[in-house]
Amino acid sequence: MKFPERKEYSDYYYNYVKLLEKKDPLDLLKQTQEYVRSVLVSLVEKDFDMRYQEDKWTIKQLLFHLLDCEQILCYRALRFARNDFENALAFDEDEYVSAADLQNKSKDYILKSLNLMRENTLHIFSGFTETESCRGGSEAFPNSVRAIAAIISGHELHHIYVLQQRYLRQEIQTIEF
Repeated sequence: MKFPERKEYSDYYYNYVKLLEKKDPLDLLKQTQEYVRSVLVSLVEKDFDMRYQEDKWTIKQLLFHLLDCEQILCYRALRFARNDFENALAFDEDEYVSAADLQNKSKDYILKSLNLMRENTLHIFSGFTETESCRGGSEAFPNSVRAIAAIISGHELHHIYVLQQRYLRQEIQTIEF
């Protein structure tokens, strides 16, 4: 799959996509998956309930935000690949996070969920033909299928950089593409 051209994704997602090297989005999805795992594996259970500021999400909430977004973006990509360009339903990320009961979600559950979601994402996107991957989005979500794959990686990378910098107070370990 080719990296999307700039015209294939909206300005809203530019700051996520610009974090990425311009290469096959499937490779980017694999690399960001490995990178995220390397950052999260050293955390202990109690770290997942940490907030860097009182009114901000916990690490657990941030990770479930990534899961929610990836699921929704995969659904949108599937619709576009199948020539269904009806307006994509909007969602409120804060409402999703506040509605999710994450109290009993363990580190192991979260790491497994992230891994399974990414394996599913890779499976879905690897099944799209080049023609399908170039199909564009709707008026409400004007992004191509292959742009969505890049957006998923860039969005995840953005939030993991925030996690490293603000939650863990670490220097950002930039990803090696």
